[in-house]
Amino acid sequence: MSRQETIIIPSKTDIGALGNRINSETRKCHERINKEMAIKFPVAIYEPKVYRQGIQMFYHIFKAIEDSLSEEINKNTHYSDMLRKIWRPELSRTGRLHKDLMLFYGGRPAKFESPILKKQIQSTEHIKQIAIERPYLLLAYMHVLYLALFAGGQFMYPKVAQSKKLFPGASSKNFEAASSDGTNFFRFDVENPQKLRAAYKQDYELQTRNFLSEQEKEEVIEESKVAFDMICDGINEIESHNLNVLRQKAGFRTYIKSNFLVILLATLIVYCIVRVIVFRTPLY
Repeated sequence: MSRQETIIIPSKTDIGALGNRINSETRKCHERINKEMAIKFPVAIYEPKVYRQGIQMFYHIFKAIEDSLSEEINKNTHYSDMLRKIWRPELSRTGRLHKDLMLFYGGRPAKFESPILKKQIQSTEHIKQIAIERPYLLLAYMHVLYLALFAGGQFMYPKVAQSKKLFPGASSKNFEAASSDGTNFFRFDVENPQKLRAAYKQDYELQTRNFLSEQEKEEVIEESKVAFDMICDGINEIESHNLNVLRQKAGFRTYIKSNFLVILLATLIVYCIVRVIVFRTPLY
């Protein structure tokens, strides 16, 4: 082996690595969320109100994770040192999402700082509870959600940044600045995000491989499935909420009846196009 050759930990063929086991066991969950995003992401980037609802959901989930991690890391418990050695402050999304939401909610934090939809409330409470009872389960979210930022997140980033529909108040001269102010969620304050990803995956594997029992690893894998379901359920809840609001508006039923075939055809076309793109995105 040459000195220049880089050893990647864990290797893709390492079936004992916790991260690889999570990927394998959650493949169906990943396919489900890909299908959800293939339909709903193209709608969100053309409608600021829908998009801000989506990142508001992520804000509450990431905040619950990061608050729980901070509390556990600052304690002197059995799992504190392990979590401390894995976690990297550069990965934190709470502050970045807060900046994005301040833009989309016109500088009114009261509009988004507390979850009001049922699933979002349940999700944040669940994360806080498992952090108290079995803090090692936070590893499920540390793998599923944060590594997704380097995969699907990087596919979504340019779509959001280039969507003029999301920043309708921005002129051609200041569109770039407005776009930058509204896409903090996807960016990292590091020179090379892929190096950050590789180092994070390596530390995750090195710290969990011999520290966790097999029972704990199996529980983390099962909680990873919960993390995927949490995102899918949250997306569907937003859709249901918006449909209920629309149904209460005059003329909605007439509009739907008269345009049903057009809406159906447009949805199918968008699904087919985006599905091809999304499903080419690597898992992690």
